[in-house]
Amino acid sequence: MISPPARQANVAGSHPRDDGRRGFVLVAALLAIVLIAALAVGVLFAVTETTKSGAVAGVRERALIASESALVTAVSTGAAQLPESIGVDGTTSYRVDAEEWEVVVYITRLDSATYWIVADARQPSSANGAAKRAGVFVKTAIREDHSTTIDPISELAWAELF
Repeated sequence: MISPPARQANVAGSHPRDDGRRGFVLVAALLAIVLIAALAVGVLFAVTETTKSGAVAGVRERALIASESALVTAVSTGAAQLPESIGVDGTTSYRVDAEEWEVVVYITRLDSATYWIVADARQPSSANGAAKRAGVFVKTAIREDHSTTIDPISELAWAELF
């Protein structure tokens, strides 16, 4: 009779399947936790940056509205704002009262009847430096009653400047 092979004694701390994979599950779990944490930080960063860029876009949109409002005011107030005393290529400027904006309107005389009006709006208290400029070409005409009209040139309408 053949006796069955002798069993190996189970030494304390060893496992019959100990083939060098000891601790693999722990390493895989730690790696998964690190990857999940990195993903969460990435999502948080993306949301924060999107929120900041949305806020800056809103401020810049309000700056554009402020500059366009100053242009409308400059065109609608009539010839009183247009400097007849400056020569061709001469520029003058004035400030417009706005709530939270510094708005400066620049008027450049291009020829005897054509002007380039630019409004520059910026928010002095803003840390992001939001500012917008808008411009319009206008022409002047003298009416029969000797008053002057200001009309935007339709082919060269409003322009958003950078």
